[in-house]
Amino acid sequence: MNLWKMAYRNVSRQKRRSNLLGLAIAFGVMMIVLVNGLTQGLIENTQRNFESALGGHIYISGAVRLPSGKTSNRIGDVELLDRVLAQVSQFVETQQKRSVIGGKFVFSSKVSSITTYGVHWDAEQDLIDSLDLAEGSLANLREPDSILLPEKTAKDLGVLIGETVLLSFETVTGQANVGEFTVIGTLKDASGLGFTAAYTDIRYMNSLLGLAPQEYQSLNLVLKDIALINMVTSQLKTLIVQEGGVLKPEPANDGDMMKASITAMFGSATKEDPWVGTRFDVADLNDYMDMVTQIVAILNGIALGMFLIMLLITMVGLINTFRMIMIERIQEIGTMRAVGMQRKHVSRLFLLEGLILVLRGAFYGVVAALVIGFGISLIVFPSGSDYAFILNEGHITVAIGLGNILSITVIITLITLLAVGSPARKAAKLLPADALRA
Repeated sequence: MNLWKMAYRNVSRQKRRSNLLGLAIAFGVMMIVLVNGLTQGLIENTQRNFESALGGHIYISGAVRLPSGKTSNRIGDVELLDRVLAQVSQFVETQQKRSVIGGKFVFSSKVSSITTYGVHWDAEQDLIDSLDLAEGSLANLREPDSILLPEKTAKDLGVLIGETVLLSFETVTGQANVGEFTVIGTLKDASGLGFTAAYTDIRYMNSLLGLAPQEYQSLNLVLKDIALINMVTSQLKTLIVQEGGVLKPEPANDGDMMKASITAMFGSATKEDPWVGTRFDVADLNDYMDMVTQIVAILNGIALGMFLIMLLITMVGLINTFRMIMIERIQEIGTMRAVGMQRKHVSRLFLLEGLILVLRGAFYGVVAALVIGFGISLIVFPSGSDYAFILNEGHITVAIGLGNILSITVIITLITLLAVGSPARKAAKLLPADALRA
């Protein structure tokens, strides 16, 4: 007795009913697979874009308290940080020591604000390789006063390659200063994020900022395995304290959130506790991803709610459908029992019919999700789009994983078998004589 063949025949002979049930299952599977794929793609793209824009996975900055009471943004305890980094070197692929100026470029009475990074060019070949020149050349990159400007900034200023621009800024001690730079090239916004910066040699920038040659203001770490980001960040904080360093206090949370917001807006009358040396601030990619993670959690919650509603509707439909099937096939069940089919085989037959329906619906739902996902990924957003941070080179990513497909299929299969279970048990309990007289 081949129950699979019988189940397939029974499903096939009621095509309209089977197709409607299969369509409902397929639609539910398609929606949850597609939404999960979109949210996973959003996370991957945003994480990659943040990593590219911020220059790493972990970001260390410092502040030094001056005799005047003002704060100077710099990492003064270079030796301390070197000792700390030596203890986590097995997790770090590359490190980038940077100084930064957030000043205004001036050229021919035109002004444009842009962040400028001082870079150790000899230690940042990866950055050099990633630079996408619009105009100019990298031949004089290591000249002290050479600078690479974003293409948009150069156009706003009207400056050409080889011309000199002025940069107005404040030193680390709060003094006004002006530096002269020779433009050797302009950069495209390669990532399409609208997140551009200018680059120059760190030695010249330090001399303008009032920093010692070996000092820098921030250190970006690129990890060999991003999955270790929380562990390495925590270890760095612990090691800095163990080496005698000072950490910036963690921001207020929970009940202190309102107080923190007011302080951020209007300032605080409470003075900070004084410290000696450099006070370090250690942040990582996850700190910038919190908002994205919250949005994704909301989207996943909405998708899960929709999926549960669809499952409930499908489950009710399956229960009612298989009750109707049982009533329509009472005499058939009686005949099968009369010729020797056991109760467990009757129950299994109904369950197999439900299994065939759900697997068929899940298959078509997954195929539909893959096709729609592929179509969505072909949509091209223009450069500089407001959605650039969630895109991959102008495209939406739909990351549909095999594990996600399998877990959704297992869940909907179990729900279907649970729904069919009750009519299957009732069909199995029918007495042959009663069924044949019906």
